[in-house]
Amino acid sequence: MEIRLETVLGSAEVGLFALSTDKYLLVSKQVNPSKRRLFEEVLKTEAVAISLSDSILLSPFAAGNSNGLILTGLTLVDEFEAVRRTLKEINVIKLASKHTAVGNLILCNDKGALVSPVLGRAAVKTVGEVLGVEAAPGTLAGRTYIGSLAVATNSGAMVHIEASEEEIELVESVLKVEAEPGTVNGGLRFLRSSIVANSWGVVAGARTTGPELMTISRVFQR
Repeated sequence: MEIRLETVLGSAEVGLFALSTDKYLLVSKQVNPSKRRLFEEVLKTEAVAISLSDSILLSPFAAGNSNGLILTGLTLVDEFEAVRRTLKEINVIKLASKHTAVGNLILCNDKGALVSPVLGRAAVKTVGEVLGVEAAPGTLAGRTYIGSLAVATNSGAMVHIEASEEEIELVESVLKVEAEPGTVNGGLRFLRSSIVANSWGVVAGARTTGPELMTISRVFQR
C-alpha cells in the first residue's frame, strides 16, 4: 500500500476535495488533472471529476461505498444526472433532509455504515438500503457529525482521538474492521478533511507528522 502526503489547491486538507471507495474515486472538478492522476496512482482507481452543490468542495456533500452513493439534497439536477451516467452500476440517491452536509454525517465502508442520529431513524434505514449494508446510529467523541471525525476503509478505521471505548467498539462492530484513534496534519482531529483512503492507498495532508503517519500506516495497512 502506498501512502502519499500532499496538498490540493494549496491546502493540506486534501480530503475535502475527494471521495474514494474500492470501486470509484470522485474528485472535485476544481482539482487540476495532474493532481487527479496522483489520486489515481495512489488509490489504484480511475478518477471521475464532478461538482456537488456547485461547490469547490466534495466530501462534505457525499458518502458512499462500493455499492452506493448518497448525495446532499443540494445537488443540482445536472450534477446528479452526470454522476448517475458515470456510475451506472452504483445506487445513487439524493438524501432528502434539512441536514445537507451528508458526508459529515455518515461513516461507511463496504461492510457497514454508522449514521448520525440527527438524520433520524428513516435515514438510517435508507442509508443501509442504498449502501447494501447494516446501518446503525452512532456518535464519536460525543459528537454527531461522525463522518467528519473518522475515515474508514475495508481494512481499518481511524477515529477521533477523544472517541470513547464504547464508540470505538460500535465502529468495529458495525464496520467490521479494527478501529484506532489518531490525528492528522499536525494534530487535526477532523480526520475526513485530511485523508482520502481505500484498500490500496492513502492520500493524507502534507502537514502530517511522523507519529501520525505511523498510525495511518498501522490502521489502513492491516
